[in-house]
Amino acid sequence: MMINTLFKIKEVYKFDYKINQLLHFTFQITLVFYLITTLNAKAIEIRDSSFNSVVSQLTKKKFDTGQNPKEEITRAEKILFMDNHLSKINSSKRIDYDLKSSGKLSTNSIDTIQVFLEYKKKIISAKAKLKSGKNAPYLKLVKFPESNPIILYFLERDIVEMRRLTKGNEIYFRKRIRTALAEGPKIRKIEKIFKGKKITALAFSIKPYATDPLRNSAGRSKYKRYSQKKYTFVISEKVPGHIIEITTNIPSKNTKGFILKEILSLVDSKNIK
Repeated sequence: MMINTLFKIKEVYKFDYKINQLLHFTFQITLVFYLITTLNAKAIEIRDSSFNSVVSQLTKKKFDTGQNPKEEITRAEKILFMDNHLSKINSSKRIDYDLKSSGKLSTNSIDTIQVFLEYKKKIISAKAKLKSGKNAPYLKLVKFPESNPIILYFLERDIVEMRRLTKGNEIYFRKRIRTALAEGPKIRKIEKIFKGKKITALAFSIKPYATDPLRNSAGRSKYKRYSQKKYTFVISEKVPGHIIEITTNIPSKNTKGFILKEILSLVDSKNIK
């Protein structure tokens, strides 16, 4: 009897011992998980605190674009994008613009952009093509245009060229051009010869990339090379579509010449059926 009792006590003891071991092990595991969770929480708190601090600094710091666009619409913007260049056209027309390119970066020396305006009580659409027949994805259909679509055609083509030269983002180039126009470039009166006649015109120029504060930073030498690129617009109400000429010029660094110069110039307009 005594032996059986002792045996039972021993078995109970063993069972209790195993339970205690299991509880102890569970406690240790729980403690480890608690420590890991606590440390992770601390790490996240520190990380988030640092992140918020950086964000705070960035949002408080005024981003310097190098340009100072005016809040009101500038005269240059109005002339290019808001004036109705086609209001005096009362029939369907084809307007031709020669496009000449020169300089060591040039890929196409000459072509003609033909703009077709469809008239039904007013100009209802504009489409265009290259006279050479070459593919030109930037010559897209424009419905109910008022400003001359040749402006957008030329600028979109120019953006494609800038992307070719720099591998940069098209959004960047568009933004720099529009912001430069929004600065309010000085507009001057000049005289031009069109079809043998002297006419008065307005001209203004912009340098969209010259003030880019990032042009001198590491890895942006491709932009710096073209940062002095100059755009010049010549407009007159005396000609169909108002646009006489648009010129871009990237000067050469070491000479008075240029590495790329492109000139879009009005040639003629004809009625079409």
